[in-house]
Amino acid sequence: MPIYVPGKRSRHGRIKSSKRSAVAHLNMTAMVDMFTVLCVFLLQNYATTDQVLPMPEAVDLPQAHETKELKPSTVVVISADGIVVNSVKVAEFRTVKEQEDWVVQPLAEVLKKTVEDGERNKLTVGSQLRDAVNDAKQMPKSTETEEFRKLTIQADKNIDFLTVKKIMFTANEVGIQEINFAVVKLDKEPATPL
Repeated sequence: MPIYVPGKRSRHGRIKSSKRSAVAHLNMTAMVDMFTVLCVFLLQNYATTDQVLPMPEAVDLPQAHETKELKPSTVVVISADGIVVNSVKVAEFRTVKEQEDWVVQPLAEVLKKTVEDGERNKLTVGSQLRDAVNDAKQMPKSTETEEFRKLTIQADKNIDFLTVKKIMFTANEVGIQEINFAVVKLDKEPATPL
């Protein structure tokens, strides 16, 4: 009688291999679906409402207790160094302060170009399609001011108000509809007098 090596044997007397013959498949569809839903959720909840404004070293902003959230807009910095629009210097402070005319011409040219570019981009196919869909659904149009018609002023607290008024007047003349001031928010509420 023959001697066999111990182990599992097939019905024909051959030793079965210890390797599995079946190939394991990993179903990736459920995992991809989960990541897609997760990405959409995170993108929907990502807060982009706060506008981050660079703080120039030459500007000491005034402080305020009551503030509101700033929306994206054109930024004008008024300091003793000059008038800066979106990080580009357009005029010297002394020139603006000493001029008799209320309209600051270099600033007016830059802001007018910004408004014209915004109006041109507003007439794109995407915005026209969105308006057509809203009209078909009879949805009310948004009453919020367009981004290119908003202005945020970062004025040093030591700048005279007449210069700030000239900047505001110039912005209003070229079609800016909303002007906001950047301030530093105070943490404490003002003490009420007794």
